[in-house]
Amino acid sequence: MLQQRGFSLIEVLVALVILAFGLLGVAAMQLKSLQSASAAYQRSMASVAAIDAQELIWSLLANNPDCTAIDSGSVAEKWRDEWSRDTPSNPLREAHWNNSGISGPDADCEFRVTVILGAPPDEGEPTVFEYYFRLPNFADSHQL
Repeated sequence: MLQQRGFSLIEVLVALVILAFGLLGVAAMQLKSLQSASAAYQRSMASVAAIDAQELIWSLLANNPDCTAIDSGSVAEKWRDEWSRDTPSNPLREAHWNNSGISGPDADCEFRVTVILGAPPDEGEPTVFEYYFRLPNFADSHQL
């Protein structure tokens, strides 16, 4: 009886199937990594947009020391117009700007900026990013 050397065709096919499943797993991990990186970038840009809203409101505080008198609605409109432009360079062009905005101030001069980001492909609900900040109220004499 002759002794067989090397691999049979079935062994090679089994090895190829195992390799294919491994490569498919690597491709799925890469896709999930890209989705997570994109979501993190969107949240980072939402943070930048919220800080931009904060700076717009800070600039109004220079003209009016009473922060409770600041009209956040007019600031929100200007802010939304700036960030909702549908250009290829705008990283937040797919955000839900109709539901995003600035609310406040309350009695403690606290504001809330809300940015509703688009939903990731594998999730049905959009991501809500909320940013809170408080301004000093220079109209109160005890804070001067």
